[in-house]
Amino acid sequence: MLIPLTSALLIFFTLAGGVCAEVFTSFFFTYVTRPYDIGERVYVATPGSSPALSSLIVKDVEVLRTHFLTANGEAMVVSNSSVKNMALTNLSRSGKLTLLVQLMVPAATQSSKINELLDAIATFAVESGEWSECENQFGEAALDKGHLLLNIWPTSVLAAHDIMGVYGAKSRLLLFAHAYMQAAKIEYVLPVQPLRESAAPRTGFGGVVEQALSAAAVEKLTKKGSAAGSNFPFGVARGARS
Repeated sequence: MLIPLTSALLIFFTLAGGVCAEVFTSFFFTYVTRPYDIGERVYVATPGSSPALSSLIVKDVEVLRTHFLTANGEAMVVSNSSVKNMALTNLSRSGKLTLLVQLMVPAATQSSKINELLDAIATFAVESGEWSECENQFGEAALDKGHLLLNIWPTSVLAAHDIMGVYGAKSRLLLFAHAYMQAAKIEYVLPVQPLRESAAPRTGFGGVVEQALSAAAVEKLTKKGSAAGSNFPFGVARGARS
């Protein structure tokens, strides 16, 4: 009788201790650390990875859980014990936001035209009043894909939590770059045709069989072409022979 009672007490105190520990850590996270307040915009993600959701707005903060609103207006509840183990970015408490805007230009574009494009983008960014500065860098030469990658780093004058304003300014910057590239004839005329690589010939008995079958197929098509005349792709008209 004593052993079952002792086991039950151990289980009870273990569960009670776990609950007390969760309540204490959640209380400390919410009211002492306090990484966000009601109305602030945040990103929540697994450490070392990009956020799976877009930015969230803090709707309500309780001892054990936090209520968020998604960008679509959906309500979401997350336990504070889970949030404290996540990577949290508070946009409302962040400084100026610098975005990475990438542009692709054809690899055959002259370097002088690329420099003119970058100068025009930097001038537009500053004169528009939506960006405080704009840094341009050469990103990557993807010659196998037929383009060069340009990295543009504009710094917004808007607050980091003003997501719609910041990305609206980014959209206008991209539209200007697109219009300038069209005016300067920096555009793709034809899509790049990918290179096709043939597999290496097989060795051994299988390779011998494949070569024999290929030779037989070519000989058969050549004979048919000769009989059909110039209408067949492999045939040559008799009148054209020297």
